[in-house]
Amino acid sequence: MPTDFLKLLTDLGLSPTETRVYLASLKLGPTSVQEIAKKAKLSRTASYDVIASLQERGLMSTFERGKKKYFAAEDPERAVSYFRRRVHDLEDQIEMFSRSLDEMKMLTGGERPVVRFFEGREALFSLFSDLSSANAKELLELANVDLVYEKLDPEILAEARKAFGTSKTKVRMLHSGELRNPAKNAEFCRLLPEFGEIGGEIWIYGDRVAFSQWVGKMVVVIVQSTVFSDMARTLFNAAWAVCTAQPYKKK
Repeated sequence: MPTDFLKLLTDLGLSPTETRVYLASLKLGPTSVQEIAKKAKLSRTASYDVIASLQERGLMSTFERGKKKYFAAEDPERAVSYFRRRVHDLEDQIEMFSRSLDEMKMLTGGERPVVRFFEGREALFSLFSDLSSANAKELLELANVDLVYEKLDPEILAEARKAFGTSKTKVRMLHSGELRNPAKNAEFCRLLPEFGEIGGEIWIYGDRVAFSQWVGKMVVVIVQSTVFSDMARTLFNAAWAVCTAQPYKKK
């Protein structure tokens, strides 16, 4: 099966028009731009531009004979050398780019957070649905349990939890208030009084941090950002270490 040089050279980095002009010139030998343009099925002006580009790559040359200007494609071996140099240069550039990723993230503010805002009854369903779609291995939760059950209709809460299904996601909860029907696959630690109270819940799962407000209007804000979720996870783990090391005791 004959080689498809048009596809091969294009895959190697030449534009389709550069490939057509190079192959046309290679087949014609030294000739005028008019003949190359005719063979490559391009306008004369376009052919001049493409030839100039190929000359910069070292893939075409020009010379004068009498008063006439001729153009010629360089030997295919020269093309092979050119592509090898390009591969080497690209490898160096990729390596430099890889070493500069952290610096680049700082310039762009890291991953640009995606923020979603929900209000009212649908906010709770959206939160559980997002938790389910994230397929997170672990859910870290800070919750004022008494406030949750005071402000939320238990039936609505039970219905919203169906969106999470029978997930195998591991749960760790730091909480104030009394637990109701705690999940079997969860770990719990009561927040120390000096930590203060929270007016809702904070969930950390996957690359998300979700803030739920149960005081006043029901509001859920989900921030999707690896940087933010990692910071929140670090703070949670620090609080968890203190909580489990100094368990809360009722007076």
